[in-house]
Amino acid sequence: MKTVLLSILLLSVAVVAMAITILVKKDGKFPESKIGHNKEIRKKGIECAFTQDYKSQKQPKGWNRPN
Repeated sequence: MKTVLLSILLLSVAVVAMAITILVKKDGKFPESKIGHNKEIRKKGIECAFTQDYKSQKQPKGWNRPN
């Protein structure tokens, strides 16, 4: 029983900490985590695995890349 209560307490502290982070951060948003949408990651030349695979295989014309 103590383990369950401790787990609930730790989870609630984590949720409250994330809520405070959202309130304190500028615009209340976290940085974009998708590689294709994050400007800082793109500046370093890092691409998502799908894009790298697409470029390496050089599919014939007419091959549509899913979104």
